[in-house]
Amino acid sequence: MNNPPSRISQLLRSHRGGIIAFLLAITGFLASAFVTQRVFEAIPHIEDEIAYVWQAEALIEGHLKVASPPQPKSFLVPFVVDYQGERFSKYPPGWPVVLALGILSGLRAWVNPLLAGLGVWLTYQLGKRFFSHLVGLLAAALTVTSPFFLMNSGSLLSHPFGLVLSSIFALGWLEAFWQNKAEEPVAGLPGARRRWGYTVIAALALGSLILTRPFTALAVALPFAIHGLVIVFRADRAIRIRLLVFCLLAILFIGLYFLWQYMLTGDALLNPYTLWWPYDRIGFGPGIGHTPTGHTLQLAWINTRFSLQGGSSDLFGWGKFSWVLLPFGIWTTRRNLKGLLLGSVVLSLVLAYMAYWIGATLFGPRYYYEGLYSLT
Repeated sequence: MNNPPSRISQLLRSHRGGIIAFLLAITGFLASAFVTQRVFEAIPHIEDEIAYVWQAEALIEGHLKVASPPQPKSFLVPFVVDYQGERFSKYPPGWPVVLALGILSGLRAWVNPLLAGLGVWLTYQLGKRFFSHLVGLLAAALTVTSPFFLMNSGSLLSHPFGLVLSSIFALGWLEAFWQNKAEEPVAGLPGARRRWGYTVIAALALGSLILTRPFTALAVALPFAIHGLVIVFRADRAIRIRLLVFCLLAILFIGLYFLWQYMLTGDALLNPYTLWWPYDRIGFGPGIGHTPTGHTLQLAWINTRFSLQGGSSDLFGWGKFSWVLLPFGIWTTRRNLKGLLLGSVVLSLVLAYMAYWIGATLFGPRYYYEGLYSLT
């Protein structure tokens, strides 16, 4: 006679997907920490990282900006601007605030590895909720084994924080605004309150991404904005009200971004990036980029091609075959509209960053990093 399974065995069996995902998240954290400590030696290496650390330390002292030294060029800090007698970083404040918390707690080198582990967990959640447990686990496993993921997660760059925010936004949006007719919320019931919660979470995540990587936030949000336009014409009044609240919260964060620019430069529309390089702007034409003709569609294609070529090697470390599974993934997702919306995030990032005059191949095509779950 067989003994009935114990309660612990039943719990382990019923939650085995979550347990495996948790172990993958821990693995992602440990692998990223190894890269931080053994490869990058827990110090900044590129100009962006140096500027982020400088900005975080200034924030710890309670300063958005400080007085410029008497001879600013003799005390150059990369991507830290001297303007009208004051010195400040060109970067938005979102990631430096998080990095400052890490410095205050003595855990600067551990912030991105911790975010990396959270990113793996969120990737699993996206896959589980909108595909299946197996897809979520496979996506999380692919993320953990990605050199592209590990290189950026071991750095002091803002991208791991951006990936977490992008994932939370995508998860919150789909939970809040994607419903079947059978799932229509009823005012006052727990389902309606739950969707309100996800609406606020999605707005806060997108808003934080605006304050961290504003152009990336625009690219990540674009496919969901198109979905939002669709549901405006198809949804009932309750959903439209939630969508309006979401938009108002997002606009609030946009206002905070312009307030930050005003506090630094005295002009809400003056982008600090242009104070370091006047040509460092989004768009096409003369004066954008460092070539005499400015940024052009031809240069955009060249940058994109090099970025994608770098990604073909760095994505999963499979040489030029990192993209080999994508056609099969697209085919099997063709009838999963939620999956197609998630999958469109990386496409939106690729298309949007064609309007930026410089590509990204150092640490892989890192401008696409916030859409990594869209690939896995």
